[in-house]
Amino acid sequence: MKRVLVFLPVLIMLCLFLAGCGAGRQSAGDQAKDHPPAVEKAGQPGKEGSVAELFAKGRQVSGMSYEYILTTASGEMKGKVWLQGSRVKTDAVVAGQRMISFFDGETNTIVTYYPDRNRAVKLSADKQPKTVLTPGEYTGGVDPGKAKVLETVVYDGVRCRVVAVPGAGDQEEVRLWVREDYGLPVRVEVTSASGGKTVMEYKNLQVGPLPPDTFNLPPGVEVTDINKMLNQLSPGTGGAGKQP
Repeated sequence: MKRVLVFLPVLIMLCLFLAGCGAGRQSAGDQAKDHPPAVEKAGQPGKEGSVAELFAKGRQVSGMSYEYILTTASGEMKGKVWLQGSRVKTDAVVAGQRMISFFDGETNTIVTYYPDRNRAVKLSADKQPKTVLTPGEYTGGVDPGKAKVLETVVYDGVRCRVVAVPGAGDQEEVRLWVREDYGLPVRVEVTSASGGKTVMEYKNLQVGPLPPDTFNLPPGVEVTDINKMLNQLSPGTGGAGKQP
């Protein structure tokens, strides 16, 4: 994130996320206990294939869209995400303002669109700014040999395997509700050593190629290229800031 001007909204989201996922808070743990996931036992684990085979399904998914709800001790964050190859679109409300971001991994650019003002800003980015993890990132780096299937349940209307994986840092345990058809988690519970709990839910998960215009700005949007402006102001580029 090279330009504070553009990434300030993203940084706000990131700070909110980190504030909730740092040291655990008992209030988050109490909240999770008061509202346990509604599940129905669907059978005994161990008969539906290995965890490695389950996670491999998720790696084969090339495109998807979903809504997310992140619940931490600091509160709740909601948003929508569209993924296709190296392109990502996010839609969320930050500090009362809706912003839609388009990241293109091939051109290493990010465009942040503000619908209320019908304006957008464009900036170069070495990598996609992170606010919350995508479903595949929870399973992509997990060693299947260290994962343990606890049970098979019906969660949110689909069959899922509840898989416990080792936590990182002060995380005591991570539990994943992984869809058997897609190999992607639709619920993630992270419990800290102090007992605090962070819950990520993925709703309305749709898997498959996305329409090409998913990552296009609406017509008529005014786009400000921050890189071009900075280059014009930088010394030695021939712009307004060139030294005599």
